[in-house]
Amino acid sequence: MKKLNNIECILERVYIETPVDTDGDGKLDLVAAYITRPVSTLQGEKVPAVYVANPYMMLCNEDDYVPHNVDLEVKIYPEQNIKESDIRYDFSKEPVYEAEFPRKTRGYAETSILDEKVEFDCISELYAYLNQKGYASVFCAGLGTKGSEGYTLTGSREEIMAFKAVIDWLNGRCRAFTDKENNIEIKADWCTGNVAMSAKSYLGTMCIGVAATGVEGLKTIIPEAGIANWYDYYRCNGLNLPALGWQGDDLDILAKYCFSRKLDAEDYAGVAEGYDAAHKKLLEGEDRDSANYNLFWDERNYLNQIGNYKGSVFIIHGINDWNVKTNQCCPLFAELEKHGIERKMLLHQGEHVYVYDLEGAPTLELIEQWLAYYLKGEDNGVEKQPRVIVESNLDQSKWMTSETWPPEGWKYVNFPVEKGNEEAVFIDNLSKTVYNREKDNLKEWLDELVLSNDDAYKNRLKFVCSPFDAFEAAGKQELRIAGTVKVGFDAAIDKDTGILSAMLVDLGEDCRITAEEVKVDEVIGTYKFALESEPSQYKVISRGWLNAQNRKSLWSKEEIKQGEFYHYEFDMVPTDHSVRAGHKLGLIIYGIDAEATQRPDTVTMVKVKENSIFAKVPVVL
Repeated sequence: MKKLNNIECILERVYIETPVDTDGDGKLDLVAAYITRPVSTLQGEKVPAVYVANPYMMLCNEDDYVPHNVDLEVKIYPEQNIKESDIRYDFSKEPVYEAEFPRKTRGYAETSILDEKVEFDCISELYAYLNQKGYASVFCAGLGTKGSEGYTLTGSREEIMAFKAVIDWLNGRCRAFTDKENNIEIKADWCTGNVAMSAKSYLGTMCIGVAATGVEGLKTIIPEAGIANWYDYYRCNGLNLPALGWQGDDLDILAKYCFSRKLDAEDYAGVAEGYDAAHKKLLEGEDRDSANYNLFWDERNYLNQIGNYKGSVFIIHGINDWNVKTNQCCPLFAELEKHGIERKMLLHQGEHVYVYDLEGAPTLELIEQWLAYYLKGEDNGVEKQPRVIVESNLDQSKWMTSETWPPEGWKYVNFPVEKGNEEAVFIDNLSKTVYNREKDNLKEWLDELVLSNDDAYKNRLKFVCSPFDAFEAAGKQELRIAGTVKVGFDAAIDKDTGILSAMLVDLGEDCRITAEEVKVDEVIGTYKFALESEPSQYKVISRGWLNAQNRKSLWSKEEIKQGEFYHYEFDMVPTDHSVRAGHKLGLIIYGIDAEATQRPDTVTMVKVKENSIFAKVPVVL
């Protein structure tokens, strides 16, 4: 990131009073916030603030990160008949906490300057850069973190309300103190009241959650790889299915991991028992046994309230991010569009990374213009630029623009499956694949799933087509797939439940983009994504999953009668991928996904009616 002239800043720490008492001590929880602002604000200058809600920043409990066992059977349920009304959270009724011991302001302070240096984790260089552009930065780790009060209740209304309180304080609507004991109040008189929230992953998630409250003063958010719906991060259609590479992860683990009050032994001693009880409720609420959508997850679905938001949104997300998948940013963009909320989305070819310094990317320039327009009122025309910017996977220097996503001119085309009147069969048996649980050789498992031509390999159904012929794109040099692939079929399972999966694959030798970052300019710090040194034979474009008992509903399981045919239909993760001329597309239907789902020992036979199989592929023609 390029260097700027040095603007002298001060560092302050304040303790903001939230409207919740999650640790039950009779006092409203205080959260520590760290402010870096220009020295000129001491002489009366007012500046806008860029705020980062970062539960990681005070370090985390590394020893408490113990994933759940995924080498388990998928639990079988009788007919449930759960109604949608049973799982809808009432957002009109926020949790109400009455302070048994309310704080009484004993005096006022102008500043709360910290002389010692404080090290923060998971804070990018962007904010020091923005300080030099005349913005204050505000960092808050939130409830249950070291130096703050309360419990980490990841994604909950309480967490959102506590982070919202920081914006309320910046706008003079709640109190903050210089420390946790003396009740010396401090105001944010230096702030214009115009606030942005930004940053990546959990941090970006909190941008979306706080914005969905409709809080006044939050003029814009810039969520990078943020979660809009926690269920779709940790679950998929009735299955436990977290980020690829993080099997066994779940919300209860993240909450315990971020509960950094535990790192302060003296503070932790007084809250350990209470937090254990609160954590137990989290574990019960997330319901790993059924993996159904429920009240717990509906509370953590910020798309439910996105229409409340009064500001603008600039989404940044990696198309190849299989941690926070594009099933977060694309539904968010669609919901913003539905409600007429000002929006922009930049999709890059990276994974779960910052792309401020990606060569040729307009990211940093757009962020500067976006903040200047929405926080400072500068007329720079950023709101008139294309709403969607997408980096090509075939040429890193090519950025495609449109006003919506998928771009205008797209349509669904049918993947040509040879349809007879036969029943195609696959045997879902992980032990008959190359996968070895001890070696966890996932790359070998995936290679076999996609490429095997061995007649003895019965673990999937595979269909291949030439998309340039099948999709009326003959003569084109590339074919852009942009949107959500939909797949469906009629199948009979010889067990009471089963895992059903599908993927779309780009088949053809190519040196494809990797996650490796190669420096381009050492001085400025720009990089580009490296290409594979040797051509690979395929790339998984997208994939999707379904618990067979959730064939009609996310929140209610239906009984399966062994051997009886039912219709199954589900979406794959949204994608934007261009297929090179000469390549083919593969559609694969299978069961257990060793990279993503639980890995049961049960052997399941799945019969699929060939004439029922369909895959709708969103193509830009």
